Amino acid sequence: MSSTEGSLLPTDTLLRALRVMEQRQVWLLPVREEEGVLLGLVTREHILSAWKVDPFLPVAAVMAARKGGSRAEAETLALG
Repeated sequence: MSSTEGSLLPTDTLLRALRVMEQRQVWLLPVREEEGVLLGLVTREHILSAWKVDPFLPVAAVMAARKGGSRAEAETLALG
């Protein structure tokens, strides 16, 4: 997880995101670059919809990219 408390990196897994949500008792988390730039948001619904496919998918694969941001860019970061 990033140094920005309560946010995720695009490479964090769905499993990690769900754990953070449960710990913080929230259903929505920001996804940020390591530098802190907001890439998008991931919701519990996003996670659960992809859970059966693979709980180890990166959040970048399912998150909602911020307007003006690039989901493809986030996925590229996640997949290395």
